[in-house]
Amino acid sequence: MKKIIEGVLVPLPAPDFERLFAPGTRHTLPHGDVATVRLLQDASLWLPSGRVVAGEPCGFDDADDGFFVQQVSPGEYPLLLVIAMFAKRNQSTAHEMIAAARLVIRDEPVASWEMAACEGDDVFDLGDDEYFGYPVDGGVGGFVDAANIATLRASDDYSDQLLSNLDIHVIHETDRTAPATLADDEGRPLVVAFSSGNGDGHYPTWVGRTADGEVACFLTDFLILTDNGDDELPSGDTDGSPLSDLAQEHEVRAR
Repeated sequence: MKKIIEGVLVPLPAPDFERLFAPGTRHTLPHGDVATVRLLQDASLWLPSGRVVAGEPCGFDDADDGFFVQQVSPGEYPLLLVIAMFAKRNQSTAHEMIAAARLVIRDEPVASWEMAACEGDDVFDLGDDEYFGYPVDGGVGGFVDAANIATLRASDDYSDQLLSNLDIHVIHETDRTAPATLADDEGRPLVVAFSSGNGDGHYPTWVGRTADGEVACFLTDFLILTDNGDDELPSGDTDGSPLSDLAQEHEVRAR
């Protein structure tokens, strides 16, 4: 993802997430679908080291090289889910998808966005329409601290427990957008998981920074509402794709 400004090759900017994901925003989609944004804050994540990892939770590797170079102070931070509520015109029924997951480090406005990168990643090596992202083949994404992975993987039923917690939400609460966590004996959430938008694909994570340059959040975009065209998106209703066309059509550098 690159463009040239005054002869210098620079990465393309992120979509305008603040506008696209503002609560109450309506997106007119292909085939007459309309999506309205709502926000859900119902979980948090403990970061004992501040080394954030994003990926499919059942595939987290305890190798010490998969965390983002954009590190933060240790602490427990809230998770904010961006929910896309879909409805077809002239129909009263609707369904919801998670359009993005945002780990909030600072409750401050985001002044700039950059791609979350692991050691060795260089956005200037990316070609047109490429991005760094993680693969999903089980319909679930998540965040974890690198220091928590070994503890989680030491449990023989880690994956079963986490997926069971997600299934409880789906089956008993009929809420496919509710996140799930696993906590330690002190109640600290070691990992947080959630449905990955429309399902399987490859999804990028971005880092939002405050005007002072501090990390405000990590945001994984499931490519439900973001546009794959021009840098400048129109005001008002925006075009998107409920079928995650970006995840299928753009190339991805999976880690």
